[in-house]
Amino acid sequence: MKTTVVRTTLEGLIATSHAHRTKRGSSVFSTAAATSEPAAAEPQQETAAN
Repeated sequence: MKTTVVRTTLEGLIATSHAHRTKRGSSVFSTAAATSEPAAAEPQQETAAN
């Protein structure tokens, strides 16, 4: 995978507030943004008691 693809994807996530950028010294780190709702909630299946 090319570095430019990863960088472009991270920049897109940062622009849409799905990730945050943190700078420590000369290094830059990207972390996922905290969300208040689950990313992929699976539907709950009810079980009938017999």
